[in-house]
Amino acid sequence: MVRVKKRSGAMQDFDKAKLKASLKKAGAKEEHATTVAEMIEGRVREEMTTFEIKRLAATELRGLDSHATQSYETFRKPMR
Repeated sequence: MVRVKKRSGAMQDFDKAKLKASLKKAGAKEEHATTVAEMIEGRVREEMTTFEIKRLAATELRGLDSHATQSYETFRKPMR
């Protein structure tokens, strides 16, 4: 399992389901969220930051749904 670096600095296993859920919360259609999450899963590398993953996901989503991309790029989950 690939481990990614969260904003807090903590390391966590990459979770495709979490990425897909965040894309859907931004308004992406189910099929687009699935497609993007699968694309990103194949490109994630060890210790990649969640910021880098979000940037990649936004780039991939842009070609499928520009409205959801704008929402996804501006959404920032509060740190606990």
